[in-house]
Amino acid sequence: MFREESQNRRLRIVVLSGGDSAERDVSIESGRNVAAALRQRGHAVELLDPRDTPLAAIASDTDIILPMLHGTGAEDGVLQEELDRIGIPWLGSSAEASRLTFNKITTRAALLDAGLLVPPGVALNRFSSGALIQEAARSVGYPLVVKPAEQGSSVGVSIVHRAEDLESAVREATRWGTRFLIEQFIPGREVTVPVIDDCVFPAVEIIPSGSWYDYHAKYLDECTRYVVAPPGLPSRLEELVLLACRACGVSGISRTDLRIDDAGRCWILEINTIPGMTSHSLVPMSASAKGFSLGELCEQLLLKQLGEIQSVAWQPSPTKRAA
Repeated sequence: MFREESQNRRLRIVVLSGGDSAERDVSIESGRNVAAALRQRGHAVELLDPRDTPLAAIASDTDIILPMLHGTGAEDGVLQEELDRIGIPWLGSSAEASRLTFNKITTRAALLDAGLLVPPGVALNRFSSGALIQEAARSVGYPLVVKPAEQGSSVGVSIVHRAEDLESAVREATRWGTRFLIEQFIPGREVTVPVIDDCVFPAVEIIPSGSWYDYHAKYLDECTRYVVAPPGLPSRLEELVLLACRACGVSGISRTDLRIDDAGRCWILEINTIPGMTSHSLVPMSASAKGFSLGELCEQLLLKQLGEIQSVAWQPSPTKRAA
């Protein structure tokens, strides 16, 4: 059972945030929020920005590293391989799982192999001919989604309703990498589900004020609505999300984004291995609904990673349930 006083000792923690990806600003806010939450729990926390300070400069007496870096070079296995070389314990998915899930093409393949639904789509690259791109779009059908194969936070993503808008959407996607996907747009409810320490946390339904949940809606629009544990979700949703995470080998904190169509089918869009922890972020909302602050959540995971606790019963304490 989780206890408010569960921390064993004051940990020396380095939180990584910032970096130089397209998601730098989001990462800076995520890092600040997590660092403040852990300091409130009594831990000694240093914020380190790898853009300005090499990871080799991390003090050897650091107990554990908590990456809050997003995007290229952070969630794609590069950071994780470097952390393995440093030899200081760190929290998160392995380099292999990070590399797989950051690439939307390999993620699709792993999910399909596991018998899970992903939107019908075609993988292409910036050297694909215009004729091939147009044929792929016709085969998928409009409306469709054009997205970079390796970006997060909706960077470079476009929803295309007309063939005449396809070229500009492809141009935007290929600003962010060589490979891109054309996928069928799945109408329906937009839902995200955190999985923490192999435990499914409450789903969050996202209701943007605009036409879709783009970067502005995620981080800037105060009119975006969120419903935690909404009614009417498919009964197999939690099972499917857990299967997806296990198929991709993710661990620690992850967040799976889905669309649920009118027939109740769950279409998996992507799996995030270092989800945001900003004031608009969805994992803290879900954790709060289950009775955990951000600091408590991170502290328990860090203690388990260090072997100072054997397991976490992700249930709030009796005093919290009564509150």
